[in-house]
Amino acid sequence: MNHFKTCMLVLLAFTAQATAQDVLLAGKAQRVVLLAYGTEECPDPCVARAPQDGRQWICINNGGGCERMDVEVKQVFLGEAGGTRRVFKKGIGEWGPSFTDWRGEVVVSQEGDRISWSPAHMRGGKIYIESKKLRSIRNVKTSDLGPDPDDLVALDAVLDRVSQADARQQRRSIGKE
Repeated sequence: MNHFKTCMLVLLAFTAQATAQDVLLAGKAQRVVLLAYGTEECPDPCVARAPQDGRQWICINNGGGCERMDVEVKQVFLGEAGGTRRVFKKGIGEWGPSFTDWRGEVVVSQEGDRISWSPAHMRGGKIYIESKKLRSIRNVKTSDLGPDPDDLVALDAVLDRVSQADARQQRRSIGKE
């Protein structure tokens, strides 16, 4: 029994460390930087996969480098921002950068290595996000909340749904559901 408890504590600690960087925040995008492969902040993915024995090989990559968005943190909804400024970094995929040069209020979600964002639209003192840009938060699809004709969803409605999903998951984990 003690072995089981120890294993569960280790697993719980590992899970907490794995999600330590997860965050949902609102802030002001300060700048967006696009980086070429081979720069200090954007290592070439082919170099990392090169055979170490000197064999010739071919690396085909449809990525376009890396991107970075610097955000001045105004409000944290989930997780920890780690200060008043947060830098989000990710690779540029085959469809191009996802951080457009938006210099305004944004809502950014980071779950592991998955980062998504939306401009923050203010209506009646509430924050609205674009469901096609910030598609999900903690596995809750923003499009499931019925976006308006402008594709906007109230962030507080998404957070309520996330809270309900978290409570349901917690009940399941202790065998109450």
